[in-house]
Amino acid sequence: MSLLDALKKAPIVSGNRTIIIGGGISGLAVAWELTRRGREVVLLERRDVLGGLARSAPLNGKPLEVYYHFICGGDRHLVELVRELGLADRLYWRPGRTSYFIRGRLYPFTTPLDLLRFSPLSLTGRLRFGLHALRCRRMTDWRRLEHLSAEQWLIDSVGRQAYEVVWQPLLEVKFGRHHDKISAPWIWHRIHRYSQSRSTLLRPEQLGYLEGGSHTLLTALQQGITAQGGVIRTGVEAFSLDCSGQRIEGLETSSGYYEADTIVAAVPLPELVRLLPEDSEYGRTLSQVQFTSVGCVRLALRHSLTDSFWVNVNAPDVAFNGFIEYSNLNPWCEYGGSDVLYVPFYFDSSDERNEWPDSRFIESAIQGLRLIQPEFAQGWVEEAMLSRDRYGQAICPPGFGERVPALRAPTEGLYLLDSTQLYPADRNLSGMIRLARSVGQMVAGGQ
Repeated sequence: MSLLDALKKAPIVSGNRTIIIGGGISGLAVAWELTRRGREVVLLERRDVLGGLARSAPLNGKPLEVYYHFICGGDRHLVELVRELGLADRLYWRPGRTSYFIRGRLYPFTTPLDLLRFSPLSLTGRLRFGLHALRCRRMTDWRRLEHLSAEQWLIDSVGRQAYEVVWQPLLEVKFGRHHDKISAPWIWHRIHRYSQSRSTLLRPEQLGYLEGGSHTLLTALQQGITAQGGVIRTGVEAFSLDCSGQRIEGLETSSGYYEADTIVAAVPLPELVRLLPEDSEYGRTLSQVQFTSVGCVRLALRHSLTDSFWVNVNAPDVAFNGFIEYSNLNPWCEYGGSDVLYVPFYFDSSDERNEWPDSRFIESAIQGLRLIQPEFAQGWVEEAMLSRDRYGQAICPPGFGERVPALRAPTEGLYLLDSTQLYPADRNLSGMIRLARSVGQMVAGGQ
């Protein structure tokens, strides 16, 4: 008798229930949606903490995201969920200032007036850059860009000088050898989404944050799910899907076998591929999507480095393309007086940084920040930590829209939630909540 057959003899959960694999924001949001509709739900998370890329770790005795998160003006689905959970009075909006570090100097880069004063570009380059941003704000038909690369589209739109000064360094550091193969719609949506936070062209973007950060949202979801009869189990790793006869039968895990008539895989595509049978054609299709890894250094500092929330960086001696000074959006006093700063690093499977110890990333971040702000000293650092995720960023080449997986898999009873399904949008909490709503409605409706 095989292990799987033996486990089936004593199933932990009977059928007619939904198993959700993954306790990130999408897994929790679909669990919330299903339990609200009276569905029996068991959510399994392999980590000991919920949240996925929105998870938290303590700072000065309070939980704070290990990756930076913020809310844009157009993040309707996130704002609606915040209200549903009774958290509206804990949602705040503040101006989000942006700067650009280039040629040894920090330039304001928030308003049209800042752009007109941005001397690294010629006057013509500044005007073309501004007009392009305005067109992106108004544009909605992104499909006409689908077979263009971001590089080609940006050079045609803003000129080669503006591309090389502003966009190329950002793409190169984030995507490495793939930087010239990223689709135009992907970069368009980044510009478009951010622009929706600006009430007028002359005012800075208004960005949102929750008191207590994403932990506030995750805690409310967890409490709401369990209050509605849902079960959440952490520290449980999924091993393989039982989908004999092309329909879902159950799931083998580190804590036993779970029977279920539906399973929602709220995990990155490569993790779902690992759960599918080795000869799965569907798995081979999903495995064609490539990802870069992410490592993010979170620093607690004694002093603020800049007056900006987001700082883009174009400097050959700096190993990152930007940093996020979170305290300049979310008040520093909430975290015991520390200034909170994030430095993200992206690298693919062939990069030597996959083997780096945490200390080396932290050292690289501190060295880069010292080049940007010469007064910065080791004594400023109160606490430093690194978080890593192997599948942090999908690589979306031209034509990627034709490869985006559907929410419902070919196997009956199997659904998936992954950030690639947001395309052309990049991963964001509001978008994943929208997808989770859709999957919840499909499962509850038997679609």
